[in-house]
Amino acid sequence: MLEKFLLSLDIMWKGMLSIFVVIIIITLLIMGFRWVEKNLLDKKDEKSNL
Repeated sequence: MLEKFLLSLDIMWKGMLSIFVVIIIITLLIMGFRWVEKNLLDKKDEKSNL
């Protein structure tokens, strides 16, 4: 009984860790896309308007 409980805890923390890692990766990707859009694409637009 205790072995099954400890096994379920092991599976559960691995699942929670993977969820948090995915959330962090998605957050970093969105921040990166916003940075690229703000810094690189806006500068190209300014050059084409001149």
